[in-house]
Amino acid sequence: MDRKLNFLKGIKNPKRIIHHLITLIDDKFKLTEVAKTREGGQRIVINSWDSAKDSRDFVILAHIQRYEWVLPYVKGLYVLDAGCGSGYGAYHLAKGGANLVVGIDISIKAINFARKYYKAKNLFYLQGDVCNLGFKDNYFDAIVSFDVLEHLNSRDQEMFVSELARVLNIGGTLYIGCPNATVSMKNNPHHLKELTKIEFMSLIAKNFSIIKILGQDILKDGIRQKENWLNVFYDLSFQDLVIVEEECDKCYGLLAICKAKR
Repeated sequence: MDRKLNFLKGIKNPKRIIHHLITLIDDKFKLTEVAKTREGGQRIVINSWDSAKDSRDFVILAHIQRYEWVLPYVKGLYVLDAGCGSGYGAYHLAKGGANLVVGIDISIKAINFARKYYKAKNLFYLQGDVCNLGFKDNYFDAIVSFDVLEHLNSRDQEMFVSELARVLNIGGTLYIGCPNATVSMKNNPHHLKELTKIEFMSLIAKNFSIIKILGQDILKDGIRQKENWLNVFYDLSFQDLVIVEEECDKCYGLLAICKAKR
């Protein structure tokens, strides 16, 4: 079966999903840097991939780097972007060689924006709850999910990770990331539960075998010594951000590569 043409057949409640697919685009949802919505609080929005890489904004650069990092691993695969936000990352994966990408987000405004500005023939967007995914078991070859966990409470985090394991195909891989609570400024009102490295690993290990834990960090000297460094524009470039294995518990971001337990 060609999943690109028939992926709706793999959804438990196709009528509900089809309703979301034909929802009209809200033209009042304009292009902004951070789109705030009722459902979930925050969404990063970029004008173009190249312009985002030229940004000096730490938050935008960090989001871009995660999708560039994961792209080589998902080429030719059927991919779920769980918590896709405004769609720029799912679009990058679809255009970069993934066979099919499905982006899901709880915010209908974010999904409408993604459908309007980040379209590709092998890319579909669905509005839905990541803690209750509508797909059948063992459906995706790979799942990516960045900066979603911290927007959930402890109970929902466990439900979310369990759902990811359920819809991931046998032999498939999860690429997941979140801020490191040890380093975080802890002043984001949209973050319900940030995780330390130990908490992050403990949560994932309930449903996955962890292949590797990585950290996302800044090379540039002196940034962390500045007051409120995570929330201020500094003279950063894309090359100043790195993903490392060493001392990732001290990095501002945590990433994990995992296989589902069977």
